[in-house]
Amino acid sequence: MKRQQLVLLNKFMELYRKSYSLRSIIILSGIVMLLSCKNDIKQVEALPDETNQPEMLGYELELVYSDSARIKYRVLTPEYVKTAEGVEKYEEFPKGIHVISYDEDGKVIGSIKAKYAKKLDEAMLWDARNQVEVINAEGKKLETEQLFWDMKEETIYSNRYTKLTSGNQILEGNTGFTSDQNLNHPVFFGITGQVEVDK
Repeated sequence: MKRQQLVLLNKFMELYRKSYSLRSIIILSGIVMLLSCKNDIKQVEALPDETNQPEMLGYELELVYSDSARIKYRVLTPEYVKTAEGVEKYEEFPKGIHVISYDEDGKVIGSIKAKYAKKLDEAMLWDARNQVEVINAEGKKLETEQLFWDMKEETIYSNRYTKLTSGNQILEGNTGFTSDQNLNHPVFFGITGQVEVDK
């Protein structure tokens, strides 16, 4: 009986030594790998951030916005970036835009140019900035540094200095304006300007 116990104890010790050796090898390998890994913080920071990557990117593009097979707007841009950050999706035009709008018969009724623009997809709201110029079908020209275009409401507005030129008449809104998107009924805030008066 004692001999059987001694044999069992020896087998147990042998298994324990083997498993202990295996554990020791695994732990030692892990320590060696951890100590051999070296991250240069500059290299890590230089890696691209996958969360901020654009969904779509394009150059020298013409985008067409239509409704019921009828072209409403054409957008010409040197650079186009479509991004989805969280729940907000937007289109960005970092090098500017030229938007041409059409009536139901396909006739050009106006245009917008800007050095930068961003369109929030859900809200259908454009934010155009830097040397914004709007020209309507009658040739009225509106100039400002920032313009919001609400495509759902078909309105344009700004809270920045705005200048409207129509022939020899100039109206200036020192604190902005609001209007329908075709500039037919603009309302200016903080008005100054030159208007011709018939005698």
